[in-house]
Amino acid sequence: MGKKREQVKASAAEKFRNRQLTYKISVAVGCLLGLCLTLMIIISASIAARFLSSSISGEFEGIAAQNGRSVQEVIDTAANTATILQDYITDKYDEYSKTGYSGETAKSSIYDIQLQEMNKEMEEFMVSVASSTVTSSEEIVGVGVFFEPDAFDPSIKDYTVYVNESAAKTGNAQSYGAYTSYGSQDYYRNAATTKQNCFTDPYEDQGIKMVSASFPIEYHGKTQGVILVDINISTFSNLCSSDSDYKTMYVDVLTSDSTIVYDSESDEYTGQKLSSLISSGQYAKIQSGIDTGKSFSVTTKKDNGAKVVRYYSPISAAGQTWWAASALNKTDLLSKTIILVALMVIIAIATLAIIVIISSRLVRKYIKPISGVVEVADKLAMGDFSARPQSEYNDEIGQLSNKFTEMSERLNEIIKDISRGLNEMADGNFNIAPEVEHVGDFKEIEASLVKVIKDLSKTLSEINSVADMVASNASQLSDGAQSITEGATDQASSVQELQSTIANVSDQVNMNAHNANTANEMAKKVGEEIVESNTQMQEIVKAMDTISENSKQVSSIINTINEIASSTNLLALNASIEAARAGEEGRGFAVVATQVGNLAAQSAEAAKNSGELIVQAINAIEEGKQMVDIAADKLMASVERTNELVANIGEISEASEQQSEALKQISEAASQIAAVVEENTAMAEESSASSEELSSQADRLKELVGAFKLME
Repeated sequence: MGKKREQVKASAAEKFRNRQLTYKISVAVGCLLGLCLTLMIIISASIAARFLSSSISGEFEGIAAQNGRSVQEVIDTAANTATILQDYITDKYDEYSKTGYSGETAKSSIYDIQLQEMNKEMEEFMVSVASSTVTSSEEIVGVGVFFEPDAFDPSIKDYTVYVNESAAKTGNAQSYGAYTSYGSQDYYRNAATTKQNCFTDPYEDQGIKMVSASFPIEYHGKTQGVILVDINISTFSNLCSSDSDYKTMYVDVLTSDSTIVYDSESDEYTGQKLSSLISSGQYAKIQSGIDTGKSFSVTTKKDNGAKVVRYYSPISAAGQTWWAASALNKTDLLSKTIILVALMVIIAIATLAIIVIISSRLVRKYIKPISGVVEVADKLAMGDFSARPQSEYNDEIGQLSNKFTEMSERLNEIIKDISRGLNEMADGNFNIAPEVEHVGDFKEIEASLVKVIKDLSKTLSEINSVADMVASNASQLSDGAQSITEGATDQASSVQELQSTIANVSDQVNMNAHNANTANEMAKKVGEEIVESNTQMQEIVKAMDTISENSKQVSSIINTINEIASSTNLLALNASIEAARAGEEGRGFAVVATQVGNLAAQSAEAAKNSGELIVQAINAIEEGKQMVDIAADKLMASVERTNELVANIGEISEASEQQSEALKQISEAASQIAAVVEENTAMAEESSASSEELSSQADRLKELVGAFKLME
């Protein structure tokens, strides 16, 4: 696939290179202008897009900041109201702690009870401030003060006061019930427990969507109550939340934990956390900006893949940080940039088209004379040297036309002169010379033609002389070929006799090789038998060594017997002496001693004789061993000679085989010689015939050369 694509590209490039010059110049100019305009559009669009993006971003950051300030004012109003009430109430607590109650009482305007005069003043002040706040600010729908049990007046355990819009108009405040009804509510419990300012999640009460701001009343580290300011979030619709230029624009107000207090797109998002409405990855981008505590912008994706650009501005909300956000789809943000770029592209395309059309016409007008030059060049290429280009201007193209005219005229003259010379040579006339001046590279052609004419004339003269020599030598060659034929016949006869002799010698050599192989096998067998005999002789030598050793041991035993016999004889002698001393009683013992002595003497004599025999046997064994060693040495010498004989016979056999192979090669060579002799005979006969034909052709050649008119 890749190779085919490369071939298509190469074909397209070749096709473009073969187009007319006007077309290529127009395309080149158009491409260059297109590239320049494209770069200008890219640079301009980039600058414009950056400027518009910066401008729009600044605009939406301003909207977010403006909305933040509007929400800030509402929260500040609530916080200021709470601060006024907190300060007043703590001041009254201070006054009570110093002076106590005066004992004078006054009827409460909210409860049917008598209040201490100090607390009555506090009640009137709370109602007055709450009414003033609700009346002056349409975003505040109610202000209330809720006390801990027994924290307001001794005559009432649970005291609350709440002023809404209707109560502010009539000047009648109302109670918000017992502590059991409000003490567990989020708007009270969170602030009372944490002792910090708190905000509830958005909720709806009596048809009004609101969020409650709770401010703890703290005295000497103990919570005495909570001030409640209800904010009407429906009034946030007055925020800047739409623009005719940005159809997808909307605004949000979020608490510190990303709970949506207000959303201009839909009320259904109110009270929900932003983190639950978008993916965790997209929310992480927003959270990283929130963590800075400063204004920021971020681009996120909706579930449908649409990109949303969000601008956030911080709101200081009674110790917390709320956020005012303005957002719109990125396509809406870039719409003006896209329109601007599209307009620039349209203008650039129109400009490019106009420039290409004008440049193409101008190029065609001024390059058109080249077409005439091309036509003349085509005619010159086809061999028509009568064509002449017409020039209208004296520019480069006009000068080119004039040069083509001069070239055509000179080529015409030179070609006519060359044609004349070639016609003369065709008629056999080599005695010619150029009639027109040849310039430039044609000078080399002229010199080459003159050289060809001279060389041909000289060659033909030499051919004529050689033809005479060939005719003379052809006769001599024929006589020599006849002599070669006769000699080759004699050589063939000698070669046949040589082949017969070689065959006889080869048979005798083969017989010698066979006999040598047989003798070699027999010698090998004899050598093996001698080796075996030598092995047996070695075993006999070992047996004789054993007998000699045993004989030595027997000789030792006989010596022992001699010693015993001598001891026995000495004992017998002693016994005889003792028997003689014993007298008649020892006579019998003397006889026994005499017999023992005789036996000892006989044993000594027998041992002596055995010893002598054994010595003789040992000497005989030694002599036999020496003779066996001599025989073994001779057998080993015979083995070595036999091996040498086997090796010599093997060499004779191998030499006989090599002689046989050599004789085969000699026989083959003799056969080849015979074939060569026969071939020489045939070639000699053919050479004789060719010599006669060569003589005839030489005479014909002289006749043909005589027809040419050669140079002097």
